[in-house]
Amino acid sequence: MRLLQAESGHLPHRGYNSMADTPDEAIAERFAAFAAAGLLDVPDPRLAADQFIALTFGVALDRLGSANAAEDPRVRPLVVEGVRTFLRAYRSR
Repeated sequence: MRLLQAESGHLPHRGYNSMADTPDEAIAERFAAFAAAGLLDVPDPRLAADQFIALTFGVALDRLGSANAAEDPRVRPLVVEGVRTFLRAYRSR
């Protein structure tokens, strides 16, 4: 308990989950690689990743309450249109 109290000032904010951002960061890294290869115009890879997730699985969650493409055939068309929208916004000029 003393160690926790002594080190609590060095811990991230309450509710921080270091694994929560891992998939988003992985997507951002891929978008940065695509940008470096000239395939996408991505000035802020993490913002692009957040927008990609919102346009794809975020829409499926909002509309259907599920983003499980394997179980719900209504998810795939939403994800495909989200990807198309993302690519229109971030395509290389």
